[in-house]
Amino acid sequence: MNDELKKSRVPALSKGLDIIELLAREQFGLTQKDLAARVHRSVSEIFRVLGELEERGYIARDSAGLYTLTLRLFELAYLHPPTKRLVSVSVGRMERLANDIGMACHLVVHQGTQMIVVAQAQPDALLMGWNVRVGATFPFQHSYPSARTIAAYQLAESAPEILFSLTEGEPSGTRQRLEDRLSFIREQGHELSRSAVVPGITDVSCPVLNYLGVAIAALTVPMVGDHHSESRHSDAVISAVKQAAAEISQAVGGAPGRANDTAAGG
Repeated sequence: MNDELKKSRVPALSKGLDIIELLAREQFGLTQKDLAARVHRSVSEIFRVLGELEERGYIARDSAGLYTLTLRLFELAYLHPPTKRLVSVSVGRMERLANDIGMACHLVVHQGTQMIVVAQAQPDALLMGWNVRVGATFPFQHSYPSARTIAAYQLAESAPEILFSLTEGEPSGTRQRLEDRLSFIREQGHELSRSAVVPGITDVSCPVLNYLGVAIAALTVPMVGDHHSESRHSDAVISAVKQAAAEISQAVGGAPGRANDTAAGG
């Protein structure tokens, strides 16, 4: 953080956000003393902030003195649906990306056992390429690059469930290969692989991250051709997709480029 941003910070607001973000990760709540220690503040520093958050209904304190989050944030999120917000900030950036690289792109989210295309963009002059329609669904399986990309950027506690859902019914050894692949995706910051669905297509997929560094979507570009024989072209496309995904992440309040707390398989 630069000096100008440090000077413009609002200390009370920073304390309140630190407390909310901390309690969001705590299932059973924390005492005032524990809260102060975890946010590196004194008890007196957070006393008034806790009172205000409690008064506004964002947190609650039980008879044992444990503070927990209420459903207030959920209520606010319901008034502003996250997927609608994601799409609204993504479309313009995706259109610029499509025109810059001359190829279509699409944005995919994970819901239950499926992946859903929630946004799509094509260049003004699409001479040859492949595009996916908005609303299209496909299984959340490891054969899809968007699924692998999203799975690579999840919190460690989600790893067993994610890996199971991606490899259910697969031969022995598939899970370990998938874990290795997810680790590689995290190291590279993107997925690049031949399509298992459409011959002649190579998919580039990058994560859209929230403030925890968890992937809430995957931005994917289906390229025509073999990326091994067109590596220089692929490098330019990968760079452009990474930049677009980072800008979308930032627009939804995420942390582009931030390493999350060990993802699935980590």
